[in-house]
Amino acid sequence: MSLLKYIERLKRMDDLIRRKATGCADEFAAKLGISHSQLYQDLKEMKELGAPIEYCNARKSYIYSTKAKLIFTFKQDFKEIKGGQNFFRHSSITGVANSKFALQGFES
Repeated sequence: MSLLKYIERLKRMDDLIRRKATGCADEFAAKLGISHSQLYQDLKEMKELGAPIEYCNARKSYIYSTKAKLIFTFKQDFKEIKGGQNFFRHSSITGVANSKFALQGFES
């Protein structure tokens, strides 16, 4: 999968979570067109970035426990890159720091 498709999927996940419109894991995976195992891997990576994700039984949706939003930006000076703790060491998108854009992580 290309990095661009991965980023677009994370942005879609963020949008659905912020709108509290994911549904259960089955529905969330179906909305994204991915497997359950891929959904859980992506959720794990978002949490590693600092996403305060939890499942709400009352809403039957994944939600952010505090106000949050995934931020992707263009940076010229990579000294300013911010992300989740140990993001580049643990993430499946290692190498982003060497490209011309950067994933900043979640802002509260």
